[in-house]
Amino acid sequence: MRPDEKDVSKLYFFVMLLLITVGYLVQKASLYIGILITEFFLVLLPVILYLLFKRYDVKYVLRLNPIKGDQAFLVIIIAILGWIVSGFFALLTNYFLSKLGKIPVMPIPAASNIQELFMQILIFGAVAACCEEIFMRGLVMRSFEMRGSIKSIFITAIFFAMLHLNVQNFLSILFLGSLLGYVVYRTNSIFAGMIVHFTNNTISVLLSYFIAQQNLGKATPLQQVDIPFIVVIGYGIFALFAAILLYVLLRYLKKVTDPYVIRGTTKLKEDLHIFLHWPVLLSVLVFLYRITEQILKIAGVI
Repeated sequence: MRPDEKDVSKLYFFVMLLLITVGYLVQKASLYIGILITEFFLVLLPVILYLLFKRYDVKYVLRLNPIKGDQAFLVIIIAILGWIVSGFFALLTNYFLSKLGKIPVMPIPAASNIQELFMQILIFGAVAACCEEIFMRGLVMRSFEMRGSIKSIFITAIFFAMLHLNVQNFLSILFLGSLLGYVVYRTNSIFAGMIVHFTNNTISVLLSYFIAQQNLGKATPLQQVDIPFIVVIGYGIFALFAAILLYVLLRYLKKVTDPYVIRGTTKLKEDLHIFLHWPVLLSVLVFLYRITEQILKIAGVI
């Protein structure tokens, strides 16, 4: 039995409210402890309590199925290529935002030593991947599945991108969420999504660390960045080759997997009505308010 999509939409809105209130406060007090509290208590715990209270089959809903060794290796390569492509969407977004004003660097600091690096990999990589995948590709994606397997992937990706409440990486996370959903759907295993999510986040943490080490002893850069157009073009060419390889590997993943396909009977117009359901509509309004505020700050209006 699948969770009711309206119930899950309410839970999603509740989690979003927790993130922008409690999550903000605990992370402001202590970044690492705050993120642990956010992931375990604000993201994961509501899902577990909901599933237990409603007496759903947790293994079925969350797709707690083992992933084969060869598939695990394949999704790691997919994750690396996906990271490159999603990086282009982030770069492109920030390039256009830079035309409005100075865009801020993302607030998570680079690790200053090996011990902190491992802690970041554990928290930003493993913990975030497990908790967020259980919520999004587990509960949320399963609840929208009767609209069609592919539709549930994209609906969940939109919800996932909105939940981050950040205009700078919205397109990047939307792409990543779609990739995560497809991998989980094809393998029928939430662990595939965790692997891709972990790999994506860990690459970012490692890159941030090594860049910081290269700049060690140099003048501290301003907390704002400018993006030359030539950088966008150069990275775009690199990302294009990665996207071609990614497409080839996704085709291969499709060939070696055989999931149960649900072909929904709802029309697109009916699916769009999801966003008129009050908790989803309120979530969208909260998201639009936050990104509008961010854009106005970049433009120097506020």
